[in-house]
Amino acid sequence: MICLENKRNSNPGGLLENFMKERRVTITSIATELGLSRNTVSMALRNDPRVAEETRQRITNYVRSSGYTKFTDKTSREEAPDRPLRILALRRPDSSPYWDRILNGLSEEASLYNCNISIAVVTQKNIDELQLPYSPNDEIDACFFLHKFGTAYTQKVLKKKMYSIFLDREVYTALEPTMGDVIKSESRRATMELTLSLIRQGMTRIAYLNPFHVDGESFCDRFDGYRDAMTISNLPLEPQLITTPSPFPLMSSAVRSAFEQLMIDPPQAVVCVNDISAMCLSEMIIKEGLRIPQDIAITGFDNDEANSFQPFFTTVDCHAHLLGKRMIHQLLWRIKHPDAPYETITVQGEIIYRASSQRNVQSNIF
Repeated sequence: MICLENKRNSNPGGLLENFMKERRVTITSIATELGLSRNTVSMALRNDPRVAEETRQRITNYVRSSGYTKFTDKTSREEAPDRPLRILALRRPDSSPYWDRILNGLSEEASLYNCNISIAVVTQKNIDELQLPYSPNDEIDACFFLHKFGTAYTQKVLKKKMYSIFLDREVYTALEPTMGDVIKSESRRATMELTLSLIRQGMTRIAYLNPFHVDGESFCDRFDGYRDAMTISNLPLEPQLITTPSPFPLMSSAVRSAFEQLMIDPPQAVVCVNDISAMCLSEMIIKEGLRIPQDIAITGFDNDEANSFQPFFTTVDCHAHLLGKRMIHQLLWRIKHPDAPYETITVQGEIIYRASSQRNVQSNIF
């Protein structure tokens, strides 16, 4: 088990919400009084780091001198706990950029709300042997499950009394318990729209690729979205074009097997469950001498190319950074409402159309 610790303590700051409740003093009046722009005042009240410390302090002092000190103090007490919250975040050894964005959002928001985060990397061996990611004497207020670890392992982790927030939900039967709040990205409608965008271009033989073991609802939702699009378009679901779930433990082996299956009678397009599988499949397609998207169009999911100089794959930006931030806010809400029913929060994604799926766009990459 690999443990990484990231501790950040700071006052949550941010005067804007409570400040704006008072109508007698406005951003405009502050800007006029201090000889600043409205934008600078707004940014300072949000604790934007781009505002110089001296300028921020001038604005803060003015706000407090106007009788708003009690609101500022109240904001700190209500939005951040009295002592640092100790959060244990569990993840698997996955190198996808998606998880880095999740953790970045998590860490950034934790630093604003007086939270200490420890990250534990849990291996399959840990899961099989039910090895706990903490020692009996560790003090933990909440556990964030960033991956799926199976019911038995999750239940053992939660034998220590703590709050639990899940990123996505396990595929489970009605006999298995719900063990905490869930934050997930909307996947079904997004994948349906991706598939329909291919159909609108005249493609009718569209394959679906998921080279992973299906253990989360989001992956199931993505297949459901593909199936919905094909069904409402009166297109058949050809079994040889559907490669899910995978019997192979390694993604590369699973994609290779799926590729060989698809090449028997190549489809016009492939809807991939995520960007990593789309990239892996594309490499094999190119080596076969086929062109993307002219011969086979490809779509992905997750927007792993977000920081690339020339992103290529049509995808869905599921706002991974925001998902991480949202987990912190859900924990703070749960602490205030411990007896409320568990909640599932769905964050809407954004479809990004790029060259990999657009037949009328000439690609100079593949």
